[in-house]
Amino acid sequence: MKKILLLAFVAASFLACNNKKECDELKGSYSTFVEARKEITKANYPIKKMQLTPESSWIKRIEYYSCNEEDGYLIVYTTRSEEYIHAHVPLKIWEELSTSSSKGSYYNSNLVNRYPFNLKPAQ
Repeated sequence: MKKILLLAFVAASFLACNNKKECDELKGSYSTFVEARKEITKANYPIKKMQLTPESSWIKRIEYYSCNEEDGYLIVYTTRSEEYIHAHVPLKIWEELSTSSSKGSYYNSNLVNRYPFNLKPAQ
């Protein structure tokens, strides 16, 4: 019985992983930020980093997704339930943000208006 359950679990895990898109297969055209976030966070990436930030009064969590190990998407989740997506963010910026003693100050000084994510409705 244990072998059957283990085999079923392995098969389900394999199927779940195979349903994910590779990051270079993302369509890149989204009509809403919610749709974009879902697509971005569900794809397979060579670099995928997440960090909870309990020391920050404004930023709750940060996530970074990169296909090419040079730049990628940065998603910032705030304590006010807001989400911000940034595109083409260099890996170095992620590393600096994730180690910054003041995430909010770093974010405002180095990310705001510099790495915009623009919606492009599908045609």
